[in-house]
Amino acid sequence: MFECDCPPDDCAGRVAAYLAGDRAAGDALVEKFTPLVRAVVARVLGPQRREDWDDACQTIFLRLFSNLNQWGQRCPFCKWLAVVAARRAIDLSRVPLQPQTSLAKEVVAPPSSRPDADTIERIHALVQRFPPQWREVWQLWLAGTSREEIARHSGKSLRTIQYWLAEMLDYLREQLKNE
Repeated sequence: MFECDCPPDDCAGRVAAYLAGDRAAGDALVEKFTPLVRAVVARVLGPQRREDWDDACQTIFLRLFSNLNQWGQRCPFCKWLAVVAARRAIDLSRVPLQPQTSLAKEVVAPPSSRPDADTIERIHALVQRFPPQWREVWQLWLAGTSREEIARHSGKSLRTIQYWLAEMLDYLREQLKNE
């Protein structure tokens, strides 16, 4: 079972450093908490969905880092992370094993109308904050490349691409709403 060692290992400091732009601090958090997130995913998804564990862990970390500023330090970071991981894993457990059917259209739907020039400029600035792999996936998606093609091109699973695009869109919506 995961044991928290927050006092000698400054998780709050790493979170603050990551939010200030230090990618290494984020990498350190992922390295430290991967066993915890993996254990939660394994427990929730079960052995029958073992092939989905890696994608689920990645999805949870992507969601976690896109919402990291919401951790209010009302509890230790590891406890907050465990709750977020469990809730997200439960959400993922409800996703069918074959997402190619209807999930793809539900998760990533194209925008219904073109935003104004100011909004487009803000979106471009926000996209520049994405990790390089995300920016590449985003550009391919904007160019009209199918998710299957993007998955082949990036060497990721279709499900990972679907989750990445959903996370990107959630992030952009949230940021645009807060500006």
